[in-house]
Formats: sequence, structure tokens, C-alpha cells
Amino acid sequence: MSSNFLSHQDFAVLTSSPALDIQDVYDKFVELHGALYRRMRNHDWDLHPNWDKNTMIVGRSAASSSNFVGLSMPYLRSREQAQLVERLMGRDSLAIPATADVHRHPVIELRMTPEHLTVELVLSPTAWWDQRNLIGKLSVMRHREAFRHLLQRMDGDYRFGFWDGIHLSDAHLTNRQLLRGSILEEWMSTFSDGQDWLRVGVWYEPDHPALNASTLVGELAQRVGALNDLYQFMLWTSNNNFHSFYKGYIPSSNGKDTRL
Repeated sequence: MSSNFLSHQDFAVLTSSPALDIQDVYDKFVELHGALYRRMRNHDWDLHPNWDKNTMIVGRSAASSSNFVGLSMPYLRSREQAQLVERLMGRDSLAIPATADVHRHPVIELRMTPEHLTVELVLSPTAWWDQRNLIGKLSVMRHREAFRHLLQRMDGDYRFGFWDGIHLSDAHLTNRQLLRGSILEEWMSTFSDGQDWLRVGVWYEPDHPALNASTLVGELAQRVGALNDLYQFMLWTSNNNFHSFYKGYIPSSNGKDTRL
């Protein structure tokens, strides 16, 4: 018998129709979220689940513009912060919904599909306000160095890329690959706000030993902690505002910025 909190059968029933089986997996996922979120609060991370009472998102992910088969839980900025950002993006306050639009903000997402359990930081093209903040921040050499340092502290299991969708794309790099030479700078020089997705995360297959019931919550909390450092680096706030630096600069590995 598997000692994993989520069994092979749990992953498989996401594509099946019996409501009872799906409800059992849903309940497990809610339990996992609850245990993980308690750890997050203990660390005082400024991350919040979706704001309405029906916090679980089924069939919708920050990593995709279309529906998917599975379960996901986003963690993002507070409702008040999100409303402020969306007003700065030009949205009418009355048009801002009571539940979070996870595509307009950086999101750390816990996601379960038939193939993987994933914990991932996602910045979609619709979150262009924060994308521009990141581009502006990376135009400053010392912040590029800080960004590289954050990635160096993360192990090689993280997958980094610009694709859209819930499935792991072949067009990704691991952290170890990304940090070789000037690859990071070359990749980020191709990043275009409002057009590209930016994502980094860890993907666990159903038989991965990290899914063991006794270690899973600690494992995920460690991953969220590392992603939270990146999240806080790129997140626009009044104290982390680099929009005035957003002028179409391309970050360069030699310390000299090229203007578009």
C-alpha cells in the first residue's frame, strides 16, 4: 500500500466521472491546503488564498488561459492590494469581482492534475503591471545580481520557462541550466511584458517519494518559501515600485544596458 498522501488512484480519478471518488480527492486536496496554509501563516508570509468562501478553484488555473482537468489553489496578494493594483491597471472599481482574477496578479499555485502535483509561481501576461515592475527592476544591475542570487539558493529541481498551460513544457530549463554563464540574462532579454508567461516551479509525479504522507507538507512549505522570495522580489508594491525604470531596457550580462 502506498504511503503517499496522494495515491496513484487519487491522480487517476480526476479524469473519471464518479462524484464520490472525485469528492474524496477534493477533500484530500482541501486538507493538504489547510495544513500548508497553517505553515505559511506561521512563517508570516503575505500570501492569501482566494478571497470568497468557495476558495477552491476547480478546472481553472493561473497557469492556463483555458480550463483543465484537476484542482488548484492560488496564493496571492490580499484583496485590498489586488484592488489597488487593478485600479492602477485602469479597471473600474465596480468591475473588480469579489473573487480574485488569478491571471491579473503573480500567483503561487498548488495544482493537482492526473499527471502531477505542482507548486509553481506564475506571472501571466494579463498581470502586466507586475511584469513591468519586474522588467524595470531587472534593468538595475544590483537587482539583477539579487535575482540571480535568489535562483542560486534554489535547488535544481525547479523548472523555469515562458510557456502557457498546465502541462510541463519541453521548452523549460532547470535552475542549474539557467544559471550557467549568461543564460539567465539571455533568457530574460527575450521576455516581453503583456505577451509572455513567466513561471518557475516543481513538478511531482504520482510516485515521487516527496509525496510521502509524513513529509509532504514540509516539502511543499519549503518550496513555497523559496518561491515566495521570488514572488516578493517581483511583486509591485508602493515600496517595491520600479515602473519608473520601465523604459524598454534589455538586461545584459556585461553590466551595460541596451535600450530598445
